[in-house]
Amino acid sequence: MEVGEPQPESIEQREILPELPFTYQRVQNPDDAQYREWRVSPIVFAGQENPPRTDEEIVELVRREHEAKQWFTSEYWRKKGLPAEQLEFTINGSTITVYNFNAERPFSDDHVARAVKVFQELVARFPDVLDKIRWILVDNVQPPSLLADNEHYPINGIAMREYRAFRFMPRGMETIPHRITLASNFEGTFIHELGHLIQAQFEDEWREKFQWAYCFDNEEEWEIRKAPNGENRWFNKITGEMSPQGQYPLQPDQCITTYAKQNIEEDICDSLVAYIYEPERLRKVAPEKYAILESHDRKQKERPEISVQRVAKTEISLPEVKPEIVRYYIEEP
Repeated sequence: MEVGEPQPESIEQREILPELPFTYQRVQNPDDAQYREWRVSPIVFAGQENPPRTDEEIVELVRREHEAKQWFTSEYWRKKGLPAEQLEFTINGSTITVYNFNAERPFSDDHVARAVKVFQELVARFPDVLDKIRWILVDNVQPPSLLADNEHYPINGIAMREYRAFRFMPRGMETIPHRITLASNFEGTFIHELGHLIQAQFEDEWREKFQWAYCFDNEEEWEIRKAPNGENRWFNKITGEMSPQGQYPLQPDQCITTYAKQNIEEDICDSLVAYIYEPERLRKVAPEKYAILESHDRKQKERPEISVQRVAKTEISLPEVKPEIVRYYIEEP
């Protein structure tokens, strides 16, 4: 699919973003405040006494909390400046914006074609996904695994439900095979992270049929050892398998991947990838999981209408941030 010329492989990001138009104002009536902070933190650790916070420290706490309410006002993303690329997907009248902050990895026409394929499949089956997604953010930083093992549990993406968004890591943009091997890593990550945005549709039925337990409740089978990154994690004494998040499934043979064994949420999302790309395998491995997903599948014969536009480099812009007076109250001792 041709959607305009992709950006060249190396793109300099544009100018640093201006300061946010927020004015922080202390008020004397807590009912007038958006935020309430304590001069002395009420959280006390044994044997310690908290010093009073300065006015500047309190304003900084309020600033961070307020700016974190939107991804495009958060410090993490604003430090990156304007993105290298902006693409607008219109799907059945809904707009989804892709911002690529990775100047070294363009969102190519091949990525666009694969993204269209993902949306065609997922929206036709689970159309509510369009209510849950507004932004797709391509990061330029590949963080180390949050699960203590870069080889077996690398980070491909992170769902950001509070922002109606998800984040692609550089590895998630690769088109190598995904752990659901008939999907590329890009497509598998795409569906997996969208799955986190709609997983609530399936959770109750999943919990009725499939259970997870905590490793610390079963120290006969699980023990703490050093993970590949040096952190302490739970390992099965017999198989040597690591439990990155301290849980294990009571029906492990019905998990479609090792990654899915972490918890119900990851199991749902990897099962969703398999439902789209390897349905017969999922039906064979976990017929009840297949049945849950199928029961929610709208199976719309008509594929959604999708158009894609690349925004010209000179027109790339982040969402507008309007001036605002942010009021806060300080609880004095």
